[in-house]
Amino acid sequence: MKKISILFCFLLLLQNTFSQEITIKKVRSAFEKGDWSKARETVDGYLATEKGAADWEGWYYKGLIYGQIGKDATLKSSVPNSWEVSYQAYRKSMELDQKQAGTFMLMRNYPVFENYQELFKKGIDQFNNKDYKTAYETYLLTDQVGRFIYQNKWALSELDTLLTFYIGASALQADMNEQAIEAFQKIADKEIGGEGYEIIYQHLSYYYDQKGDRKKADQYVNSGRKLYPNDGYYDKLELDRERKNGTSPRLFEKYEIVLKKDPDNYDLRYDYAAELFNWLFTDQQVKEDEKENIFNAIITQLNKCTSLEPTRTESFLLIGKTYYNHAASYQDRYNSIKSTNTAEQSKKAEIKSQMDKHLQEAIKSLTITAALFEKMPQDEFKKDRRNKSEYKSTLYLLAESYRVLGDTKKSQEYEKKEQAIQ
Repeated sequence: MKKISILFCFLLLLQNTFSQEITIKKVRSAFEKGDWSKARETVDGYLATEKGAADWEGWYYKGLIYGQIGKDATLKSSVPNSWEVSYQAYRKSMELDQKQAGTFMLMRNYPVFENYQELFKKGIDQFNNKDYKTAYETYLLTDQVGRFIYQNKWALSELDTLLTFYIGASALQADMNEQAIEAFQKIADKEIGGEGYEIIYQHLSYYYDQKGDRKKADQYVNSGRKLYPNDGYYDKLELDRERKNGTSPRLFEKYEIVLKKDPDNYDLRYDYAAELFNWLFTDQQVKEDEKENIFNAIITQLNKCTSLEPTRTESFLLIGKTYYNHAASYQDRYNSIKSTNTAEQSKKAEIKSQMDKHLQEAIKSLTITAALFEKMPQDEFKKDRRNKSEYKSTLYLLAESYRVLGDTKKSQEYEKKEQAIQ
């Protein structure tokens, strides 16, 4: 009787052990019930067994279950990488039995597309929150899912253009320039265009130009011009190249080309005027019969600058310097006339008149410059060391202009102001 009792207990224990064994049937049942915490526990337990680890269907259900966790507002925080875990499970399922797993994917309308979409959204949120390095890593994972979809011929294309753009943009923002170049080239080498993609061709052109790879830079310049014919960036790039060759009429031609496409660019106009100023007065490479044209070109550019930015001092100061230096050239011509005959003296009087007009124009612009400096808050004035030297230069030129015009009182007034600056 005792032996029968022991045997009965053993059979009950054995039956209970078999009833607790996790099977794929239990995994299916847990999924159908929709209790995702319990379903997660069930599928993970099943896959931890030797039989489960080799079962494509178990991995397939893990993909489904973890996808549901990723969509559950309450549970997703407990598994922050649920969409990645889900994707890896689908991938394992396909590796174990591509035919059957692929059929099940088809029957549920390829649930792995949700993994792609959710990861992409996650990357965009990270990018918008300026967590660029994390966004880059998320986009790379998204691309893995995309390549998985493409390789199984379910959808997408060989190059996921928008995602690749975001990979490059996030890398660029994260100061991962080599990774940005790698991503951008995938798009640029196929000459794919579109709104916002112009930055790809600009960045590649600049990158290779800075590396000294002119051939590669020109490849992307040509593609950029073709796709974005109204983009003035490539003209500016050529302008920068020409600057390296020094000041010349060819450089001025480049400026004119760029300004036609970007007429309200203050800095570009000011730089152009400064180049012309140096060409005329410092380098002194201008032929005599061209001097007046160059002078007028300087004033034209600077007048446009003052209309664009009426509170910036440098353009008004350069106007003053231009008129002052041009007046000096009239003075040289005035002093060169020694003859006392009527014709020569008349010519001399006309030169004196032109010189005085130029000095008056210089004073007009320099007075505005001085006023702008004097209205400038002290903290702003001191922030840039150039302000002090340029203010002193302004006062010096005012004193000299009044001196040449014969207004001693005004000249001394500005001399004292200049000397008072410590």
